[in-house]
Amino acid sequence: MKTTLLVAPFLLAMALAVYVQGGDSIGFALWNALPMLAGLGMLLVGHRSRRAMPWGRVAFAVVATLFMVWFHLSWLFDWGGARTSSSTSALAFIFMPLWAVIIGAAAGTLAWATHRLARGRAMP
Repeated sequence: MKTTLLVAPFLLAMALAVYVQGGDSIGFALWNALPMLAGLGMLLVGHRSRRAMPWGRVAFAVVATLFMVWFHLSWLFDWGGARTSSSTSALAFIFMPLWAVIIGAAAGTLAWATHRLARGRAMP
């Protein structure tokens, strides 16, 4: 797979995070892009190696990025009153990257364990 095709969705997701956040603070923009940067870094490291597909890394990258994209789209379009329902709803920008990393790590661990278990059963 071409590296450009691998990087493009993550760059679009990071651009969405910066756009929704408003660009007021580069620190918060980087904080909100951190799960996507971590996922992209994991995929690029796995992409450069010649070993088997790193399913745990792939699961982390996809789940953490999709979680952050979902959050930023729900904030942008105010789905379910995500932006306007509370005066403190902007605090989500602090905690959502943490949740994305936790949920991505859980998905990565589950994918890694499932792959390892399936590979162990396939061998005689």
